[in-house]
Amino acid sequence: MSQFIGTTMPLGYAGTISRAFFDNTIEAKVNGGVKGYGVPVKLNTSTGKAEPCSATSDVVYGFAVREFVQGSVTDAILSQTVSVMRRGYLIVKVSGTPAIGGKVYLDANGGLSADANDGEDEPTSYTAIPNAVFVGTATDGLAEIAYNI
Repeated sequence: MSQFIGTTMPLGYAGTISRAFFDNTIEAKVNGGVKGYGVPVKLNTSTGKAEPCSATSDVVYGFAVREFVQGSVTDAILSQTVSVMRRGYLIVKVSGTPAIGGKVYLDANGGLSADANDGEDEPTSYTAIPNAVFVGTATDGLAEIAYNI
């Protein structure tokens, strides 16, 4: 985490590629309902469309990435296509307390968590995403992950 005069720099926006723009794999897919950036997506094998993950049983194909690096948080308007990161480093929204090297979990709503359960009496179902780990701690609900590296 970079620091300047004792202040931690913000991570940026969810869905932003965070390291080495030349060292990642991104595919363009037809958008099948993905509405945000930095969210895990699954591939509908019958239509070939990228769709948002909506259950812990979904197989994560990749993560929706921002096609631009400048803009505001309200830029989450996706078009007919979506860029899907299959390999690389990405900023994502996360709940829980990520630890460096910790697993990234998919919750039942398609969100990401650093914890295997929600800490409540009746645990919510979470599934660890294969080949996804946190590479830093969270700042303002955002964290950096490495996926399929």
